[in-house]
Amino acid sequence: MKKLKNEKGFTLLETLFSLVLFLMIISISTSSIKSFVKRNYSYESVNRLELDNFIKEVQKEANKSIGFTVHSDLLLFEEFNQVTISYRKYATIIRRQRLGLGHEIVLQNIRDIKFEQISERQILVKVIDLNGGIYEKTIRMFIN
Repeated sequence: MKKLKNEKGFTLLETLFSLVLFLMIISISTSSIKSFVKRNYSYESVNRLELDNFIKEVQKEANKSIGFTVHSDLLLFEEFNQVTISYRKYATIIRRQRLGLGHEIVLQNIRDIKFEQISERQILVKVIDLNGGIYEKTIRMFIN
């Protein structure tokens, strides 16, 4: 059998070492790249589904009530059994309270909310989120 004069090559140990080194470099670089990539998430804006649910809840409350009172930052509904339901801004949320008690969060990431009585049976709800986005909706009352 003829012997090769050039016996340069890779051993199994060298190959495994280079593979481990390569995997370490890849794992470190991918985790560091994540921190540099700008995320397109806007955490400070209102979630549209949450906003729709808030409007539907206020509409439902209006339909159940026998009367309402509108202030610029406060909306009060009066039920049959003299129970008052209020919606008002608290920090960056809108909270619902029953008889002035409780802390039910109904909308988040809010800069401001304004309630305005348009007519005898209509209320305009104007919501401004933390990014400055403005959302308006008219609530129509079906009070007997």
